[in-house]
Amino acid sequence: MRRARGIVAALSLVGAMAIAGAAHAGYDEGMAYYQKGDYFRALSELKPEAENGNALAQVQVAGIYQYGLVGAANYGEALKWYRQAAAKGNADAMLGLGLMYELGQGVPKDRVESVKWLTLASTRFPQGPDRNRLMTAIDTMRQQMSNDQLDTAQRLIDAWKPGEP
Repeated sequence: MRRARGIVAALSLVGAMAIAGAAHAGYDEGMAYYQKGDYFRALSELKPEAENGNALAQVQVAGIYQYGLVGAANYGEALKWYRQAAAKGNADAMLGLGLMYELGQGVPKDRVESVKWLTLASTRFPQGPDRNRLMTAIDTMRQQMSNDQLDTAQRLIDAWKPGEP
């Protein structure tokens, strides 16, 4: 139990990283509201960007729903937006999916799917302390898996292609 909490804490810390990159005006405005803690206005700016395919906005919208920042947590909506951004190869979306599968948020708990998404995310994170924490969490999770589970996870990782949720 203590080990599981440590995994979740490490993954949550990595998931709290700031997202960098070029964005649209609605995204920038949404992020400004988000950083001020005005999640309702943030969502109103970010959601249209997410609907237009902006993966950065999709991840932010997913997080707003996952963590219940505008009401009760809505894991179905979080999964939808994370999946769309993950299909574009967004590492933060993959991290979000991995965490949701590890915790059973909106999906049955599934260590194989969790390791798949977390491993895919780790290959896209830059070298540094956040990636190191993620790798440590993945290693800990892998130690708790059977050989069959590890083989299945590796097959899923190897088979994944951008465009697939």
